[in-house]
Amino acid sequence: MNSLALVSIGGVAGTLTRFAVGEIFPNDRTGTLVANVFGVGLAAVLLVWMERRGITQLRLLLLPGFCAGLTTFSAVTAQSLEPREGGIEFLLQNIFFSLFIVILILPFARKVIPGRK
Repeated sequence: MNSLALVSIGGVAGTLTRFAVGEIFPNDRTGTLVANVFGVGLAAVLLVWMERRGITQLRLLLLPGFCAGLTTFSAVTAQSLEPREGGIEFLLQNIFFSLFIVILILPFARKVIPGRK
């Protein structure tokens, strides 16, 4: 399957998942934060898994496809421009929690996911 098709299919699945997160967490900011933190954590695990397994075709489907469709930096940017409603705090929360989840998950994934034999 070609690269464009893989990224497109993954992007549709990620976008639909993001929509579902928004249905579960109807507050725009909460839904955005949950989707971003989950997407970043998932991407960290997938990076280690694909690196250890030598997988290339799934990389396009899952990283720039699914994870990019799930995470929503544009929503963070738009919601951060509302200073009266704590926009800067929301931006900092997204940055902090996204970095924090990567700091937690990356070393864990490197310990748990075995290399290809």
